[in-house]
Amino acid sequence: MYDVGVYFGRFLPPHRGHLYQIIEASTKCRKLVVVISDNADQTREICAKDGIPEISYRLRKQWISQQIQDMPHIVVRVLDETDIPVYPKGWELWSRRMREVVGEPIDAFFVGDLEYGDTLSAYFPESKVELFDPKRTRYPISATDIRENILANWHYILGAARPFFAKKVLIAGTESCGKTTLTKCLAKLYNTSWSEEVGRYYARDYLGNDETIYTDMDFSRIAHIQYEQDYQALRSANKVCFFDTDATYTDYFSELYMGHRNALVEQYIDHTRYDRLLYLLPDVQWVPDGQRLNGEEEKRLVLSQRLLDMYKAHGFEDKIIVIGGDYNARLGRAIELVDELLTGITP
Repeated sequence: MYDVGVYFGRFLPPHRGHLYQIIEASTKCRKLVVVISDNADQTREICAKDGIPEISYRLRKQWISQQIQDMPHIVVRVLDETDIPVYPKGWELWSRRMREVVGEPIDAFFVGDLEYGDTLSAYFPESKVELFDPKRTRYPISATDIRENILANWHYILGAARPFFAKKVLIAGTESCGKTTLTKCLAKLYNTSWSEEVGRYYARDYLGNDETIYTDMDFSRIAHIQYEQDYQALRSANKVCFFDTDATYTDYFSELYMGHRNALVEQYIDHTRYDRLLYLLPDVQWVPDGQRLNGEEEKRLVLSQRLLDMYKAHGFEDKIIVIGGDYNARLGRAIELVDELLTGITP
């Protein structure tokens, strides 16, 4: 058994093939150092070319660390390649920096690519080089394959990384327009997770069901709890996750109840978190539930426009698709839009 082994790569993104190699290598040494090689400029360029958000080294380290957090003999470190000449040049500087990052004599390198073998042997003559499954027989996938078609290769992506890649659909609209029901129906149809509207139950759980005693801090708490609940929903998402409202809606209610918007709530508003916003019109029957206000038709229309304008003001305009009609029509249209989002094909 080796004392110190090294497994390195860009992990852009990390996948089950990487994890298989990490675990396999970890059985052959007392300490395995997983080294993430990162050139920030290259990373930005690669992600932009493949049409995906930038995957920073911090995210990659988080994802791998989460996967091996109960395996203390495996550690994850980062090697900054930003000032190192592009491969195949720069090996001397890269090798020197690798020694610094590991900080201990390296007994073995574990690699999955034949092209690294001779070069590593030349720059690390004291270290053995072990080749592992170069034909990728167990997990026939590469990070390039995943970047080119994220959803088709979903089952290869590490669980910790999936929230980053899942499509995120926000369902919005004013009271009694079917948001909650539609959110649940879509999540069940797509066999995935969803996040419910926290504000709907807040007065019941924290105010003794008395909606006349809201404070500004209550609305900021709603936004925070909603944010955390959304994150938990994302952790178990299957390609797509559905969200019943967001902090924009909380700010809208702050304006209704308190007479002003809430600066703390607005810190949670982020249009970049969502891929699509399905905005439901208030053209279905008003259903009183003991909490809802403003059931008059004219007022419903005015408030709906106010909320829609708030979303536009917060940068959602390019992601908004307005849906009206009866419940069946709404469901059918929503399914079409989600299918389009998942396949990239317009029905």
